[in-house]
Amino acid sequence: MRYRINLATRTYLDHHLVNRVAYSSIALLVVVLVWNISRVVTLSNENGRLETEISAIQRKNNAKSPAVTETETNLQKKQIRFFNEIISRKSFSWLNQLDVFENVTPVGISLSSLAPGKNRLEWKIEGHAKSFKAVRQYLEQLEASDRFSNVLLLSHQEMAADDKVRGVKFSISCTVVER
Repeated sequence: MRYRINLATRTYLDHHLVNRVAYSSIALLVVVLVWNISRVVTLSNENGRLETEISAIQRKNNAKSPAVTETETNLQKKQIRFFNEIISRKSFSWLNQLDVFENVTPVGISLSSLAPGKNRLEWKIEGHAKSFKAVRQYLEQLEASDRFSNVLLLSHQEMAADDKVRGVKFSISCTVVER
């Protein structure tokens, strides 16, 4: 007896399923390919735009700027000094300065003028007192204070308005010591 069974001729694979999986894989790869191509094109366009912007900026930076003359530089420095002086004056506390003068001014002295010099630390004080003794006490208090130095009596003169009213008009210069 001869058996005619050939085990190699029998198909054990489902070719339809294999074909569906292969087609699905190919379709997925085509979608990914199209997406990648669109990204490459978009990035290429963006790269070109950025390169043109970079070249424009480089041309602008490489272009020679006009030379600044010495007169323009001096004018700019003068303006800077002017504005710095304004800022310095605005930052100066006048109330604190007036408190310093008020604290050393004794009873019997009336100040008529407080004028700062070119240097904010130098001051000229003008005022009135009942007697020269009060002026002397004021000078002594200014000198004794740790806030004042270089106290000088510039002038003084007797005033007589009536027979009853007498006084002394004085002028003092001093330097305020900063803290």
